[in-house]
Amino acid sequence: MSKQPGPILLATDLSSRGDRALDRALQLAQELDRPLIVLHVMEAQGQTARLTTPVWRRLSPDHKALAERELAEDLAGAKVRTEVVVVSGDPLAQIMATADSYGCSLIVTGIARDETLGRLLLGTTVEKLVRKASQPVLIVKTRPRKPYRDVLVATDFSEGSREALRAALDLVPNADLTLFHAYDVPFHGKRAPEEAVVRSFHKAAEQESHAFLAATPELSGKPAPKVVLECGQPETVLSEYSFTHRSDLVVTGTHGRTGILRTAIGSVAERLLESLPSDVLIVRLTTEE
Repeated sequence: MSKQPGPILLATDLSSRGDRALDRALQLAQELDRPLIVLHVMEAQGQTARLTTPVWRRLSPDHKALAERELAEDLAGAKVRTEVVVVSGDPLAQIMATADSYGCSLIVTGIARDETLGRLLLGTTVEKLVRKASQPVLIVKTRPRKPYRDVLVATDFSEGSREALRAALDLVPNADLTLFHAYDVPFHGKRAPEEAVVRSFHKAAEQESHAFLAATPELSGKPAPKVVLECGQPETVLSEYSFTHRSDLVVTGTHGRTGILRTAIGSVAERLLESLPSDVLIVRLTTEE
């Protein structure tokens, strides 16, 4: 018997832009029929922290009660089972502890652009979260006008990218999936590679894609994903393709042989999150150390 998927965890900083992540988390919880745990972590208020603390927290003598009340109001019309958790401490540690204690299957968070806390989340907490959390992390950037339907899965045909594909199938079982692979053709000096060389690299990628799909049993009985093979640097061509084809969601792993999956954590992660116009689901290979 297959294991029942766990609840969805939304980690929110209660910023106005965080409403996008809240709306998406509610939509996913309803669509997948899963409970939603909403977590807000209150950090220690040092002198520096006070300068960036929202006014509503500085003026309230009981920050916890106020946060709980605000979240309860936001969730009042929810059509799924919800639970609010407000705790103090280190955001990364509390997010991971809450996700594990509730047996969550997904962590959802947002990016508050042009706000100090938002830049902090993008640069440190989110980056560390996708390094360490056992759950996939969904980073919501866009306003959720509709369910995810056009999903782009970055792949280098490694086990790490297969894990990302499985996560996509679990999160958006009814979406149209596109497997995107970028292959690099080496240059020799200043001469561009000959057309025959480019064709040979494309052919090799095509053969790898067939083997990859055949070795992914979760695709059995489902429509075959569209496969796109592009020559170029993964970070660049993936962003261009996602923008041109207006993908709803880009899915990538944290572990792989080459390109975006190998370098998705660290400085490239920030550039990737900035350059991609869509939401991003980052999936950690569960067998990673």
